[in-house]
Amino acid sequence: MTRDRPTGGPPPASGGGPRAEAPAVEQPFDGQSLYVLRATLEAHAIQAGLPEGRTADLVLAVHELATNVVLHGSGAGTVRMWIADGSLECHVADPAATSPRAGVPGWPYEHGHGLWVVRALGDAHTVSSGPEGTVATVAFALPRPQRPPFRMARDDGAGRTTLRLYGSLDRRAALDLVNAVHAELTGHAATGHAEFGGGPPRRLVLDLTGMTSWDSDGIAALLTAQEHVNAAPGTVLILSGAAGEFRRRLDLLSLTSLTYEDPAD
Repeated sequence: MTRDRPTGGPPPASGGGPRAEAPAVEQPFDGQSLYVLRATLEAHAIQAGLPEGRTADLVLAVHELATNVVLHGSGAGTVRMWIADGSLECHVADPAATSPRAGVPGWPYEHGHGLWVVRALGDAHTVSSGPEGTVATVAFALPRPQRPPFRMARDDGAGRTTLRLYGSLDRRAALDLVNAVHAELTGHAATGHAEFGGGPPRRLVLDLTGMTSWDSDGIAALLTAQEHVNAAPGTVLILSGAAGEFRRRLDLLSLTSLTYEDPAD
């Protein structure tokens, strides 16, 4: 089995090995049943306690894996879902490959590929191949029972404005963040500092140290904030406190360069 390095908090997914307990979901699929598969995954992920935004990420990731089976594999397969080690673990099995292979090639992670999406969204992923076929696994960490609500704190000093983010940067918080950055840019432009020759650029720092969780909408909000800053003269955006794996995700998904205050891990 080949294993790509985990991309988040939970331990690496276990691949296609046997399990003693029955899966919460075990559903065959083909090209005609992907809609039903998505609805089933959504219902069970929400029931298991995965937040709304991360549920959408899980459904998208597993859909991409299943579509890969339909378009590039045997055309039909089976999805199984377990709760394991604090994560929702989804196995997408394709029976097309029926003999063990050494050195399963790495997934194509280029832009536009579904498996690149899986790598960007999942917290862990593996690919294994053996007598029962090829199994792609993606895992999503379940949240702590009590999650702090999202909030932001603002302070100025030393030629910079810092927005400190606390709690979960999810789809509910995404609009708050984008609006806060827009307000900072609008206020800065109103002072006249954005005009040519108005002095050095102001540094707008997003401090992510207090961020406890995220989803793809939260990541999109950060990237949207960067685009807004790029379009507005007189300000540079700096990200502070981005953990190594989260920083890797941002770089993977961003179409523009991001500036970090902290050195890379």
